[in-house]
Amino acid sequence: MSTTPTIETLHQKWIEAFNSHDLDAHVALYTEDAMMFGAIPELVLGREAIKTYFGGRGPKVHVAKYPLPHIVMLKEDVAATAAHVDFADGDTPMPYRLTWMLVKKDGNWRIAQHHGSPRG
Repeated sequence: MSTTPTIETLHQKWIEAFNSHDLDAHVALYTEDAMMFGAIPELVLGREAIKTYFGGRGPKVHVAKYPLPHIVMLKEDVAATAAHVDFADGDTPMPYRLTWMLVKKDGNWRIAQHHGSPRG
């Protein structure tokens, strides 16, 4: 499993896994019971469902730009983040808003809640 001792490390590994389309590495960055609202109306629950969701994206979809998000530490081991992310499908821009609720377990940060929505 991926080592993510800092939020910055989690952020970088998420981008790397997303862009390489490595679904196993990608979903390992989420808690087992994570929940996600993505580009579909349904709430996606758990790693396997999140893996299926990300497995459905096109082969050219990638993170074009995802600066380190704004981070609010709610507790020592709980954080909320928010950022504008520029995804792209090939050369076609797909600007999004992305928020995460993060938890630190066993020394590693994981995504417990993920919300992404198009910005326009």
